[in-house]
Amino acid sequence: MFKLSHNKPSPTPEALLIPEFMALWSRDGKRHKTIAIEDLSYVYYMKDWQSSYRAYPPEERGAAIIKDLITTRPRWKEDALVKAAMVKYDELQMTPTLRFLRSIENAMEEMITYFDNVNFDPNKKVQDEDGQERKVPVSDIKKVMESVTKAAGTIKTIRELTDRVKAEQDAVENIRGGGSAGMYEG
Repeated sequence: MFKLSHNKPSPTPEALLIPEFMALWSRDGKRHKTIAIEDLSYVYYMKDWQSSYRAYPPEERGAAIIKDLITTRPRWKEDALVKAAMVKYDELQMTPTLRFLRSIENAMEEMITYFDNVNFDPNKKVQDEDGQERKVPVSDIKKVMESVTKAAGTIKTIRELTDRVKAEQDAVENIRGGGSAGMYEG
């Protein structure tokens, strides 16, 4: 749907046949379509499963993309057209395998939060939101080590699923580009 050139996605002619993408394109009345390209870049980097911005936690991804790519409008925020385009982008790339990969990635984010909060210091204290000091529960080292072992398996599974999703997405792109689906594709 998009071709990357110098880290800027440009919509293919086929992508502009999709109403949600065309709406962003056509509302930019300028010749060079700078605003439309920024909006579509945001959609792409927020939603594409291979986006380099997927390395950011979901709650930080949008702000990073805005900071790096939305240069013409300092107070830019997602609007209804951008949100609709993101929903459509997700729909168009989603396969059962990609849905499963995203679920596992979400579980991995929760595991990261768990490991960030592991505590082996019995004297550690923090202040809660009321300003009261409280002891931090001590983590069970055996359970933590079991989780570490399982995490390695999760990483391996993510790599394998990523390869499968890439193969699926390549097959879909080949079909869109004029090929035909084989017996076990699409």
